[in-house]
Amino acid sequence: MPSNFQKALQKQAYDIVSHRYGLLIVIGAIALVTISAFHFGETVLEWSEEKYAAVFNSYSDNLAGKSFRERLCLPVPIDVVYTWVNGSDPKLINQLRKVKLDMEEELNITREEKCTFTNCLKTNMVILEPPLPKEMTLEELSRICSTFKHAQKLFPVTSNTEDKLNFSVVAFPDTFNMSTLQSEDLVVNELNVTIRSGYITTDWTVPNSILMSDVIIMAGIPSKYSLEELKDKLPNNVKNGVDKMELHSEEGLVVMYVPQHDDFNRILAANNFSFDGKEPTLNAANLFWDLRDFRRNEDVSASRFEDNEELRYSLRSIDRFAPWVRHIYIITNGQIPYWLNMEHPRVTVVTHEDLFPNKTHLPTFSSPAIEAHVHRIPGLSKRFIYLNDDVMFGKEVWPDDFYTFSGGQKVYLTWPVPNCQDGCPTTWIKDGYCDKACNNSECEWDGGDCTGDHVNQAAHWQGGVWQGDAGADYCYQGCPNSWLADRYCDTTCNKLECGFDTGDCGIDNYNQLYRVDLLPTLTNYTIPKGETVIYFNLTTLVGLKGLIDHASYNQSSVIRTAAVGNKFRVMTLVLHPNHNQTLVTFTLQGHKGNTNDTVKLTFNVTVETHPVNKKAEVSVNETLEITKANKTEGNITQTKKEVKEIKLEDIPKDLWNPKAMAPVKQLSDLPPHVNLSAVELPEPLAVELNNSRQQLMDGEITQKGFIIQQQFIWQKFQILHGQNPEEKNDIQKNPVVLGSNSKMGQRRLLGLARSSVVMEMDQNGYLIELDDGNIEKEHLRNIIINDRPFASESNLPWEKDGVFNKIHEEKEKLERSQQFTISPRRGRRLLDTFGDSLRHVNKLFNKAFGYSARKVPGHMPHMMDKDIMNELQDMFPEEWAVTSSHKIRSSDDMQFAFSYYYYLMGVTTNVTIAQVFDEMDTDKSRVLSDREIRTLATRLFDLPLNLPMLVKIEDMMRNCSTHLPEEVIREYPPVPKETYYEEGMPQVTRNLFTHCEPMIELVHKNFKPVNKYSFTIMDDAEIAFKMIKSNISTVVGQLDDIRKHPKKFICLNDNIEHNKEDAQTVKAILQDFYEAVFPIPSQFELPREYRNRFLHADDLREWRKYRDWLKFWTHLALAVLVIFTVASFFADKIEAAQKRLFRRRPKSTSSSAENETSETSSGSGGGVETV
Repeated sequence: MPSNFQKALQKQAYDIVSHRYGLLIVIGAIALVTISAFHFGETVLEWSEEKYAAVFNSYSDNLAGKSFRERLCLPVPIDVVYTWVNGSDPKLINQLRKVKLDMEEELNITREEKCTFTNCLKTNMVILEPPLPKEMTLEELSRICSTFKHAQKLFPVTSNTEDKLNFSVVAFPDTFNMSTLQSEDLVVNELNVTIRSGYITTDWTVPNSILMSDVIIMAGIPSKYSLEELKDKLPNNVKNGVDKMELHSEEGLVVMYVPQHDDFNRILAANNFSFDGKEPTLNAANLFWDLRDFRRNEDVSASRFEDNEELRYSLRSIDRFAPWVRHIYIITNGQIPYWLNMEHPRVTVVTHEDLFPNKTHLPTFSSPAIEAHVHRIPGLSKRFIYLNDDVMFGKEVWPDDFYTFSGGQKVYLTWPVPNCQDGCPTTWIKDGYCDKACNNSECEWDGGDCTGDHVNQAAHWQGGVWQGDAGADYCYQGCPNSWLADRYCDTTCNKLECGFDTGDCGIDNYNQLYRVDLLPTLTNYTIPKGETVIYFNLTTLVGLKGLIDHASYNQSSVIRTAAVGNKFRVMTLVLHPNHNQTLVTFTLQGHKGNTNDTVKLTFNVTVETHPVNKKAEVSVNETLEITKANKTEGNITQTKKEVKEIKLEDIPKDLWNPKAMAPVKQLSDLPPHVNLSAVELPEPLAVELNNSRQQLMDGEITQKGFIIQQQFIWQKFQILHGQNPEEKNDIQKNPVVLGSNSKMGQRRLLGLARSSVVMEMDQNGYLIELDDGNIEKEHLRNIIINDRPFASESNLPWEKDGVFNKIHEEKEKLERSQQFTISPRRGRRLLDTFGDSLRHVNKLFNKAFGYSARKVPGHMPHMMDKDIMNELQDMFPEEWAVTSSHKIRSSDDMQFAFSYYYYLMGVTTNVTIAQVFDEMDTDKSRVLSDREIRTLATRLFDLPLNLPMLVKIEDMMRNCSTHLPEEVIREYPPVPKETYYEEGMPQVTRNLFTHCEPMIELVHKNFKPVNKYSFTIMDDAEIAFKMIKSNISTVVGQLDDIRKHPKKFICLNDNIEHNKEDAQTVKAILQDFYEAVFPIPSQFELPREYRNRFLHADDLREWRKYRDWLKFWTHLALAVLVIFTVASFFADKIEAAQKRLFRRRPKSTSSSAENETSETSSGSGGGVETV
């Protein structure tokens, strides 16, 4: 039966096909079925929309017909943009070499014009390269070149670098003209020898520089002194042993030649003399001859362009944690990853040529230059996410992690922008006070606080220096008296003994100082015995907004430094120790607030700085009583209620002689893998960490200071957990006593008594008081210490094998070099080109958007908006053009993320009069009612409202309705009329409101500009940023920290020194980590057994061009073949159809003639039939 049915169906099909119109019938049937399917599908779609209307229209207003779907849904589509480079590409290496040579040639043009190194001087020496034979003498050299007959000395030198380069140095007399040597041609043993002029500097980091053991450079010399005057002022311990001195007055430098090694070391260690109150610095000279500064070459290094296949694993993280990404664009200089699936529809490789409008800027190796054009990618979504290839996702991520319609752009901020100058926090700029540390071009002259006629400067002055004490010139090791109250925050002076730099570093730690409230009615104050640092609270005298205009005191040897800080309204006294009771008289003159009310007060302060005996203090109950006379002046009297006899004991023999000072332990670095935020700290340490973080955010401390405080907290935490038993035992033997002689105890207010207290930390991390019997308690742990913990040793295999020996040798060599170098007192130290470019952009934005303390966006994926990026570049077109033209990173680059986010947060827009009316017109009637006018009044005036305020608005509307033309205020279509309480009140229509000039001025005055874009500030809790270096144990710790605390955004920044022995091991550890976290290949990768045939876009483009050409001709040939086959198969049918369509007709002329003849015959014959 089925076979009969199939035969019948087959017969019918053959009959239809074999019919003369069969082919047309089949085509018509197919068209009919297709059209029916479309119609049926449309019906099904309409039915589905009606059935699921509750789902499709859940975000729509059924009454107004307004949809909120776009507002409530995610901001999709979103594309991802990468920048990637492969440092092993031969074409890239050749381009890098060309750029480097161009830089060297550019530097060579000006090599003899200017020396940019610190304290640089030209010498009477020349350097010969390659070196001369060791057996060659000056006499033999003069025979080869007669110019060298004037030379005095010839000696070989060897560089301190790993290469151990050898050179020959020839010294000439001072009177010899060194310029004649530059034109000499010197050939020794058939080798061309280059003659270069020698220079000396105090910068030991100059490449190939030679540390000299007989030349010292003394810096900081006033230019007014002659050489003879300087010799008279120098102490004997400096002059003795100096063979010759040269004065360079313009540079403020003196070069001293010291032939004896012992004298050389003694002079370098001298530090007890000064010129005009400023202490000079002594440094061993470094000989060099190459004026080129190769620090910029750090941006053209193998480390920067080395490919560790981070892009492969970053794409895996997108495939796993962000599958909602629409398309992925990879920006390269033409390179193609060998593992990338180029045929994947969601991946596109974009070259620099496709982005840069100005092709002369290519090639470029500057990431800011490339980032300046990422928004120009054709077909890129409006909002896109930009990533570097070393950034990846560590947890599930969604678009609302970057942007929400309610909160706007989410901005993840980390550390503050580097200070424009050391000692000048960002919060000090444009704060209304002229800060000396900020009064320079880098800080824009304190944001204008130091310019103009009305400059608020703190009244500060230097106290007298008493030279009777040994070491009285220093309040703390490394902090001379001249550094106090100089308006610079000196880290070495930010100590209790120095009054925390007398306020130059802020007053956050002033709670540790002895405080006195300066009262207008009190003129005599007695400071307790032994106090050497005191501060007076001036707010009780001048108020919160007052200032001290003039301050003075009678000269006294007990005063080390006295300073008035108008910014904080305090007066700080730092006294010399071991002084008898002394009376010092002060006079302060100022005014309260912005008024002209002057305040003048003269008061006496009695001090005695001999240390107080502990036992006597414990046995004496001191009370202070304040007596006032006539309510205008008072005296402080000290009355001892009870004095017990103190028995003096014999001094033990081991205390008769002085002891050698224990070596000061250097501060060790906080292990990079340690994240204090993730460590469960005891409550006191957690509070201390939070306070330090808040100080950093407020700009009171620098990033360096915050790192130091973190290191102290980490050390305390180690001691509490027994990780440093050596220091733990030291603390057990020497418990800290908080009391009158303690420098860490909380200082009391005037009139309060105190006693000695010994503290320990309990198991919960709290400080508790100990009695005398528990002082030697076995488990005493103190968190108030001044030393640092040492890093715990590890027994890892690579450490046993001595992998780090080379690093230790380099470190020891560096420490030996530092022994001959005295660090300068201060001076701006550039972080790198990245830090400089941040300062550059920050300076631009200070002018454009106002001064504020800005932070750097986290190193993470950044969501960008193409329209906002275009606005930003339109606002700073020249700066972005300069950034685009750079070949490598430069200090005047526009940093991509930093510029974008702070433009987004800083740009504002003015509120228009029409916007105000639309906001007040709550019923959308285009006319304001009494209720709406009252709402307007609350926005225009301060509360509470009164009748004159409302009357003012009504009068404005009346006046404007009278003076404005009718055609201006008329509304189309007409608006419904409002009934007002006041008769004669005109209809406050939209046209009347928006054309009323007094109202426009009032609105512009009271409606301040608003942020153009909404944003939300986020912290860096979900960012894991690790600098991967060549230390294996550190890298392992960093990666384990990410494993334990996964974050949404992970960045492993490659800072590996690839020429080190451990580099390959570190790369293997990184590879293992990537495979552990992202083991599953993404859809964007080729299978492991395949690789791309072409690794450069030019080769791929040529191949695709050939493929398209071949495809075209192949398709054409196939089309011709199909036509020929069809024509051959249906040849008879085609011929029959052609005969039917193009059938020949009989000749029309003969037939028509015959017809005419027959018609004529019939007409003439009158009925005769023609045959």
